[in-house]
Amino acid sequence: MKKLSRICFGSEPLGGADWGDVDIGDIKKAIHTALDLGVNFFDTAGVYGLGLSEERLSKMLGTHRHNVVIATKGGLSWNLNNVGRASIRKDSSSSAIRKDVESSLRRLRLECLPIFYIHWPDQNVPLSETFGELDRMRDEGKIESVGCSNFSVSQMKVALSFSKIKYTQLPVNILNGALDASLVDLCIKNEIGIVAYNVLANGLLSGKYHKDSTFPKNDRRSHLPLFRGKMYHEALESVESLKLRASSCNMSTSQYSINWALSQPSVLSAIVGIKTPKQMLDNWSAII
Repeated sequence: MKKLSRICFGSEPLGGADWGDVDIGDIKKAIHTALDLGVNFFDTAGVYGLGLSEERLSKMLGTHRHNVVIATKGGLSWNLNNVGRASIRKDSSSSAIRKDVESSLRRLRLECLPIFYIHWPDQNVPLSETFGELDRMRDEGKIESVGCSNFSVSQMKVALSFSKIKYTQLPVNILNGALDASLVDLCIKNEIGIVAYNVLANGLLSGKYHKDSTFPKNDRRSHLPLFRGKMYHEALESVESLKLRASSCNMSTSQYSINWALSQPSVLSAIVGIKTPKQMLDNWSAII
């Protein structure tokens, strides 16, 4: 596995859901800007747009998809209900995971997935079944590296007894504070790299929102607790304080927050959802 770029291009907006109206053409331009800058790490998941993010990412990367590291996630199954929304449930059974891997291979047009994470732990399926199947698919050459996302320390310890885990994806941002020491110790001991997500707290740490900001119904921030009531106002106060600290370092709050996440022990890369070339340039400049 090649060394990962410190910024990972988050491709969830390519799924076309939960982030308001997005311009897919602008995201395509941002992907090519990322490649020009040297970004070699792209994150997606089967559930993002119910496969659409993977399909679009593959098409936009073109032949570059063979030369970059694409990480995707599985373990979530879905069905469309009668109002056009998807009903999503956790399913990390061996048959479901095998289906997810093969579906991602097809959508991404790859012969081997560089990184495949279990998106969320499934309490109804033994970790031995899930990670045993991942190990078999790695032996078959369908997966290069196994990862887990949103797993606790205890869950990771069990999973490690059935498979070599190379990466874990976790929410890391300055509002939540430093990572748990026991988690960091486990990652160091087992040479597991941490890939940080939610680095900008769903965009709050971009510094562009204020107490009167509103979000459309097709934007998840319209119903997230962080963007409502007292919690939102307290978070905005924290962001104002961060703006002063960032300014003293000649950085934007986004850049300062990305740098903070990347400074945490064992964090290899920070996933940032990117919609425009300008966002890509601004976020990349955080590490220059």
